Amino acid sequence: KWVKIQNLWKNSLLCTFLFSTNFAPFPLRSCRHPSRVKKKSAIFPLFRLQTTNMFSIVGEGFKTLFLQMHCQIGGGGPRLGPNSDVIAYRDFVLQNQALIDVPEKGKCNRWASELRQDGNRLFLSRKFDDALAKFNESICAAETGTEHLGMGFANRSAVYYEMDEHEYCLANIELAKRNHYPEKFAPKLEAREFTCRAMLDDGQSKGTTLNNSIGLNVSPNPKIPFIADGIAMKRYPGFGRGLVAEKDFQPGNIILEESPMLKLVGSRFNYCNNCAGSFQGSLIPCPGCTSAMYCSEECLEKDYRFWHRFECGLADKLQNVMFGTMAMAPKRFFFGLTAFRDDIQEMMTYCEESTDSNDDPFVVDHTKQDLLEQFKVLHQTKLNPSMPELESVMRLSAATFYAIFMKHPLVEQLVTTDSQKDFMLRCILDYIRKDTALSLDSNEVATCTTISTLSTISSLVNHSCDPNIIMHIRYGRIRFWVLRPIRKGDQIVASYGPTWWDPQPSYKSIFKCSCPVCDESSNWSIHEETLPAEAQEHLGVKIVGVNNPDIDQTNVLKHLHHFFTRYGHLHPNASFGPKLDVCKFLIIGLIHRGSFTLERAKVAAAQGLIN
Repeated sequence: KWVKIQNLWKNSLLCTFLFSTNFAPFPLRSCRHPSRVKKKSAIFPLFRLQTTNMFSIVGEGFKTLFLQMHCQIGGGGPRLGPNSDVIAYRDFVLQNQALIDVPEKGKCNRWASELRQDGNRLFLSRKFDDALAKFNESICAAETGTEHLGMGFANRSAVYYEMDEHEYCLANIELAKRNHYPEKFAPKLEAREFTCRAMLDDGQSKGTTLNNSIGLNVSPNPKIPFIADGIAMKRYPGFGRGLVAEKDFQPGNIILEESPMLKLVGSRFNYCNNCAGSFQGSLIPCPGCTSAMYCSEECLEKDYRFWHRFECGLADKLQNVMFGTMAMAPKRFFFGLTAFRDDIQEMMTYCEESTDSNDDPFVVDHTKQDLLEQFKVLHQTKLNPSMPELESVMRLSAATFYAIFMKHPLVEQLVTTDSQKDFMLRCILDYIRKDTALSLDSNEVATCTTISTLSTISSLVNHSCDPNIIMHIRYGRIRFWVLRPIRKGDQIVASYGPTWWDPQPSYKSIFKCSCPVCDESSNWSIHEETLPAEAQEHLGVKIVGVNNPDIDQTNVLKHLHHFFTRYGHLHPNASFGPKLDVCKFLIIGLIHRGSFTLERAKVAAAQGLIN
């Protein structure tokens, strides 16, 4: 029997990944270096998520369930395929629910103490980032209202003290005081607080003021204040929806700074479960479970209202059946249910009767902050193209999410009839399909974490190997930074990975790119001609440094922006490639440093250290 199982497993779509990290449940397309001459033979893949991002997390329960589905050990009925109804998948999961049922870890002071000791060992080894993560795990495990919670915050303040993050240190000292920190250790904490305040009074802060703005720097859309005026949605053959410029934009323009509707963080202890902010790990725990942390009480309350009240107490079960970032789908479903005031019947009626409604998010007045209207527009998104290679995985994932959430008392109370249950199941499947194509991801290298985002506007941007913007996601905020001149009528495009100057041969995806660089029928080609003398002279100008990396790099970037503004008509010249790559590096660096500064400033303001 085991030989038979092995043979079936080798033939299954998920075989490679479930026992390795080189997963390919469908045909993958690799990049090939493009020709640097006028003939065009390059083929690049296109997908918003690299396969290594999307499928980097697969729970043990999902692996076991998938194996059971394909092998049907014990006579579980006919094998399920990509054309089987999702109801059949649900029946299969419910029959085999014991395979995915795992106990939830509750809060436990003994466990919290052990984790805190692990954190102390890392702290003594000066592995500060690892120590912070371990202390955060301890804080989540500590029982509410006990000294173990305060001791976790105090330990965290010691890490920030050694990192010279004085604002964060003071914030955690205050948290320790408010959470039953033992009086016998209070003098040590007070001495640390006194030293921190003295250092800040002496100007020893890593910074709470931006040297350069990383927010929108052009006139905003009156109804959508986070995107530039003069941008609209347009349908493009082969692409579907996209963004079009209705006026010119110049290099250096920041034309979008959006906080997406939904974020999904891959790390429990490094990012806010609501806004995806980092705040150097200075987070507070959910009082009811060990799986979610927040940057503020405001984020905790908002996330609980729209999502965490359904997730709280199920995190370990969900992690056990996780398949990449597909958990965005149930999060989107429960966000919508909340927007419909928990009225599942009203939500079902709308979703079933509005199949031809407008899916243009520019018709929504975002200044009204009507989350229901934003949700409705996102719900109407049509998937183009479909992904039949993923259907089995998607249907199984939808069925497992359904099985887990239907055991939650609140969901049992809200979703009661058979038709409502079927709607919930099919809606989650629909969102898995759509979100797989719509979500935009960010790899946080420092924490080996993927942050997925889903939004009404930025999700419209299409890929091109010849991008005219840099799209960057940092701590839950998406920014579009103009890289080269955009003319009225141009499609606004970003790269999901490969570009003509950096093709990234190892990049793999499930779609074939149809951008002008890769489309054999287009007239796009790289120009090999030598740049005019004045252009070469412009590039040769040496930028005098002032011994401040932030200012120096900004000056270099401004110089390159001016160059591309003046000589953009020569694009795509072969000599532009290295300069575009430098621009990308500098833009991302400015956003990263600026994000750190903005978060530090928010923490300082909460402490009354700055206005």
